[in-house]
Amino acid sequence: MLRLILADYNRRDATLLIRESKFHKSRLLPLNAGIADEIDRYLRIRARRDLPVSADTALIWNARNGGRAYSGTNLQSCLRPVLQQCSIFTAKGRLPRIHDFRHSFAVNALLRWYRQGADVEAKLPLLATYMGHVSVVSTHYYLHWIEPLRTAASERFASHYGELVVPTPRLEGRQR
Repeated sequence: MLRLILADYNRRDATLLIRESKFHKSRLLPLNAGIADEIDRYLRIRARRDLPVSADTALIWNARNGGRAYSGTNLQSCLRPVLQQCSIFTAKGRLPRIHDFRHSFAVNALLRWYRQGADVEAKLPLLATYMGHVSVVSTHYYLHWIEPLRTAASERFASHYGELVVPTPRLEGRQR
């Protein structure tokens, strides 16, 4: 995200090209119409303010740094006041880190698939590719087991296999 340039955004196809991310992988991310509309609105505002809009300029304009791309630290420091003003905190009362947004995206994708009745295992390679992971194993490791996912997975298991799981009868007078 930090190294995106204007040429990486394709409005016609509503995609972003992520170049040479971790492990030197590139990928094409599809964007939904709402995100594409926001990027277009942002680019129109940039053009009205006479900020550079050539293909090789940073997509996310860093006015403090002469228009060069943000570093991770710079972006986090700019995001912190916005998060504070909007009262967006983690469950532990801390401000979220940029990486927390990736985690939240992944967890919500899994929850959406569980709730839609999708084959989650079959969709994991899609999520891994979208997030730029080397393999599905990386995606499994990346996603922490959290309560909403546990509940969704348990409900899915119970609806398919619940009749196979029968409690063993407890025998009176016997100790375990």
